[in-house]
Amino acid sequence: MCLFCSKEMFIIEIHGGNMSKLENLAAYIEAVAHNDATIDTYNNVKDDILQVDARELFELFYQRLQQDEKQKDVLKYLDKLMHVFYQSLKHKMVDYPKDSFLEHMHQENNELATRLEAIKDILKEKNLLHYQEVLLDLFTQLLAFDVHYIKKENILFPYLEKKNEIFQGVSIMWTLHDQTRDSLKGVINLLKAEKLDTSALEKAIGRYFFDAYGLIQKEEAILFVVTAQECSINEMEHMREQSFEIGFAFIEEPDYRKVESLSNKSDQWLYTTKTGTLTYNQLTLFLDTLPIDCTIVDENDKVIYFNSPKDRFFPRSPAVIGRDVANCHPADSVYMVHRIIDAFRANEKDVASFWIDFKGRKILIQYYAMRDENNAYKGVIEVTQDISDVISIKGQKRLLDWD
Repeated sequence: MCLFCSKEMFIIEIHGGNMSKLENLAAYIEAVAHNDATIDTYNNVKDDILQVDARELFELFYQRLQQDEKQKDVLKYLDKLMHVFYQSLKHKMVDYPKDSFLEHMHQENNELATRLEAIKDILKEKNLLHYQEVLLDLFTQLLAFDVHYIKKENILFPYLEKKNEIFQGVSIMWTLHDQTRDSLKGVINLLKAEKLDTSALEKAIGRYFFDAYGLIQKEEAILFVVTAQECSINEMEHMREQSFEIGFAFIEEPDYRKVESLSNKSDQWLYTTKTGTLTYNQLTLFLDTLPIDCTIVDENDKVIYFNSPKDRFFPRSPAVIGRDVANCHPADSVYMVHRIIDAFRANEKDVASFWIDFKGRKILIQYYAMRDENNAYKGVIEVTQDISDVISIKGQKRLLDWD
């Protein structure tokens, strides 16, 4: 049966009592999404609500995304559902292995909560103007917590996505990341103003606190629970190792542990073409010495490679290998990724170029269609490079002018 029919059909089926647990819960979510949930609606599915687990919620929200519901629309009612489901979820929360990826993420959440509580103590003084500079400093410090979200987006999410298609629902949490980032920036911008708008600031702080605390709750009660269930000890060790390239938020950096690779490549391996031969090590050095970020996506839209330049512009983690390229982007930009790939696949375009200002530099981002000798589409190469110095070049500098 269709889980997303008219709301009238849902109400009839709930009272019919012949639905499975997931169908009952799907009907209840639909009622909440349309503001049609009542006490009777809740009571009719109460037993199922009190038994729901984290994985089942992923299944339910995956179904909604499959029906073309947008991630931003889910956020409009998600916290209402968390309020209802949390009674069951909190009893299924897990203990994290000592010194593990999940324990580090949990510790970061605790440290964020501690900082939020300290800010709340200041807000109790009811004198925002007096504490404007102090609050600006404290909220600006919270920007450092972004590495926590980046680790989820680039390490944790890819591992889950490969486990089961239902975990594509992590895109809802990525959208919540962006919403939380925006709400924090909104608070900081208001605190930077010469004339403080206390009414707007109070609302902005309330919005940020709601988002930040909400994310902590959803991670601990849903995301980390399914991660502990689905991912092996070895996979968690890989996540832990990959964390060091991105960093840690508000906690002391743990001792580094390298996970031994199963790969046994040696310098005896040769890459030979009509234009020359490189050993495995030479090829690796060549690709990593190039002053560009380079990522390759195959014809099936899966990430298959990225290089490791000295200076990276955007986070990359080995967890991304095998990930669908659409899942590497926030939900709001996925449609454009599909448009570019579709144009390449249809042989309508070969290059897509964009440029942005990033940390005071001009960054050029280009996508190139890969085609074989028969002009068949074989994937995309993404090339990102800092062109700040290039666009400022004037005159000439010849070889003999080198110093």
